[in-house]
Amino acid sequence: MKNNIRHYALIPAKSNSRRCFNKNWRDFVAGSCLVDFTLKMMPAGFFKQVIISTDKADYKAPGKALLHKRDKKLASKNACVKELVSLIIDEYALAESDYLWLLNPTAPFRSKADYFNIKNIVNREQPSALVSAARIIPYIWKNGIPTFVTAGKRRNTEDFKEEYAVENGMFYVMNAGFFRKHKSWYGSKVKLYPQDDIWSTVDIDTEEDFLQAKEMGRLWLKRMGGRNVRS
Repeated sequence: MKNNIRHYALIPAKSNSRRCFNKNWRDFVAGSCLVDFTLKMMPAGFFKQVIISTDKADYKAPGKALLHKRDKKLASKNACVKELVSLIIDEYALAESDYLWLLNPTAPFRSKADYFNIKNIVNREQPSALVSAARIIPYIWKNGIPTFVTAGKRRNTEDFKEEYAVENGMFYVMNAGFFRKHKSWYGSKVKLYPQDDIWSTVDIDTEEDFLQAKEMGRLWLKRMGGRNVRS
């Protein structure tokens, strides 16, 4: 099975957003919008095919990327991304052994090292899915109430044996056969890919998020060696 694995990318990008107007399409870093930035940060030749799914009528996919014209119903606020994933797997006839990478443009700071690390893990272990998550400290509050023990001596973070992480929207890598059968990437063989750096915590949802990420983007380009991402 290992030798038959092919990797596909899916970039979901609605034409608009309720909480951050036009976030996928306006200038983000060095003349690129979030969608194009996501494309340009991918390692060259990494995927069998890259698919951009959008309901934006005037967008033209650059290079060899395929444009999937998404139905308005699948771009509504009530639509579930799992419906889109299911449609893409069937429309593009992914094989049972293929893996689909769901890459949200709103979590833009993916490193080349992470791409290759994840691909190696998937090819070697063949999980039902792999999900990236940012490690967090264990002092978690829920609905204004601490979920940790507050009585007695306060524990230091290094005293916790448990590890905590929150999904960051950066990588959802799923086996097409498993998803086709279960309509979910979660299963007994789902694997967590923990990330520790500040870039892994960025997930743009609001206008404030967008502006902060845009400022961070300049530092990201320096970190990447001044890579040119201009359109």
